[in-house]
Amino acid sequence: MIIPAYNESATVGEVVDVALRVALIDDLVVVDDGSDDDTAEVATAHGARVVSGGHRGKGESLVAGARASDAEIVVLLDADLIGLRTDHVDKLARTVADEDAAMALGLFDRGPWLNWVFLRLLPRLTGERALRREVLLSLDPADTRGYRIEAALNSCVAERGGVVRAFILDGMSQRTKEQKESVALVGFARKVAMLSVAGWEYVAYRLRRLG
Repeated sequence: MIIPAYNESATVGEVVDVALRVALIDDLVVVDDGSDDDTAEVATAHGARVVSGGHRGKGESLVAGARASDAEIVVLLDADLIGLRTDHVDKLARTVADEDAAMALGLFDRGPWLNWVFLRLLPRLTGERALRREVLLSLDPADTRGYRIEAALNSCVAERGGVVRAFILDGMSQRTKEQKESVALVGFARKVAMLSVAGWEYVAYRLRRLG
């Protein structure tokens, strides 16, 4: 398992606790992306193996975690989750381990109507997923910068013709960027920037393959 984390001391301990109770998880790596708080210390205290990701962003942190692991299948989780349960993690891992899919995607629980929209109509951008480690390591460095990696993984698996299973992780959410920032507007701006980068990656990924 790989958990990228930047200034997530408030929640990373609980995420680690839940993940380590899952029988299929035999190695858990938290990649500290240059946190200013005690994220690394909290993760270590809760039993995670912590490696440094420098301060290069989410995508590079995930790649660093993959390089630090020898697991054939990796589960990726965000460090800011609320309401994560062991059955959520188990479902992600088993969907790929049982060869039911090349990649499993777990989406936040936003309620019946929005769940349908996010499952059926919108690009499935989520940090909660399971896949084979070699897929993650096969990405071009240009596709792993920051938040591009989620769209890049989707594009990579689709390009290979792999089956993707997406489902709602009921009762699970996350601390929003607005909640993390002292000024909510700053958090909202960060969220818009993140989604813009991820959305552009679908186009950029294809252009790089055609170039």
